[in-house]
Formats: sequence, C-alpha cells, structure tokens
Amino acid sequence: MVTVIQPFQIAILDDHRMFLDGLTLMVQGERKDYEVSGFSEPLTLLEKIELGDRWDIIICDLIMNQMNGLAFVAAVCSHTKNMPILVLSGINTAPPLDEIRRLGAKGFVHKSSDNKVLLEAIEAILAGNSFFPADNGEPAQSGTIDEKRVSGARVSDDHVLPSLGARQLEVLRMIAKGASNKEISRLLSISENTVKTHLRQIFMVLGVNKRTACVQRAQTLGMI
Repeated sequence: MVTVIQPFQIAILDDHRMFLDGLTLMVQGERKDYEVSGFSEPLTLLEKIELGDRWDIIICDLIMNQMNGLAFVAAVCSHTKNMPILVLSGINTAPPLDEIRRLGAKGFVHKSSDNKVLLEAIEAILAGNSFFPADNGEPAQSGTIDEKRVSGARVSDDHVLPSLGARQLEVLRMIAKGASNKEISRLLSISENTVKTHLRQIFMVLGVNKRTACVQRAQTLGMI
C-alpha cells in the first residue's frame, strides 16, 4: 500500500502584492509538501475561513490598509482555535509581542530576518510549537509600539479587540464610506432588514449607537 502524504496548507496574507508574490514563491519552493495560497485582502481570507476552508498555518502581515494584523488575528482566533497564525512585520519600532501572543498568534518574525528564520518559524509552528524572538535566543521585545502605525490607539492588556464576521466588516467599511442601508443592501445583494441586523450587531460589539461613533471607534481600533 502506498502512503499518500497530504501537503501542509499554508495561507499568506499581505496587501503588498510584490512582497506577497515573492514570499509565496519562496515558501512554496522550500518543500514539496508545502501548498501555499496567497491573499492580498484580509476580508477575502476571513470569508473563506467562515465558509469552512482550513489551513495548517496562516502567515499574515501586521500592517495592512484594510485591516491591521492584530484585528485579523483576533477575528480568526475568535472563529477557530485550530488555525495557528504567524505574524510578520517590517516596522522599525518594537513589535507588540505581548498583544500578538494574547490575541492567539503562535509566532512573530520581522521582515528583515533571513529566509531561514521564517522557515524555522513555519516548521516550529507546524510542529505545534510557538516561535517568538525570545524563543529564538533573542531578547524579548516589550509590548509597546507606535500606536498610530498600528491601530490609532494602543489596546490595553485587559481588552481584546472586538471581533466581527467578514460580512459585518464589509458593512462596516461601507458605513465608513457613507453608504446608506439601501446602498449596502444593493451592493451586497442582501435585504435591508439583513443590513439592519448586521448594524445592530456591529453597534453592540463596538459599544456604540450611532453611525459616526461606530466609524470613529472602528478607526481607533484599526479595524478600518
């Protein structure tokens, strides 16, 4: 009997297309049992996860225009605990390692690191371990960061980023652009009652009761 080895499914999320393509090719070419899918939009990947798609590891950028990496990690980990995430960043300030850990990610690698370090991190996480600077013999970084670069406001240690579903995030982004319930209904091909249901849930999660406050809160948290 021939044993068929299932490849490791790896998703890479980065909104810089050139970096995404290069990283995808590098990781894909490292091992024959790596099958890599590249995504440039967080919401697209979140939608696939909500529909039941699974990966053995997700590698995501920390700084993205559509949604920052902290919010993405929080959204994924609130949906499933069995999809490890490795966070990458090229920021020139101390990375928020404490928050990355607390939100549920399994590792962090700086984009200035050698390819070897990234591949070691992938293998460690696939083996069920974590991979942070302190785990790699480097001094642990503090959990501080230039707040404006990441989310507009530092998330305190006792506060987890609010979690919204992929469809709710789409509605939130449209609200931020000034779309009415009718316009959102038409663009998403859903009823206005469904839009209102999403709005009620978004308002509840963000702790607001008005559109303007909703947008301001979401911007503060780096969700849009």
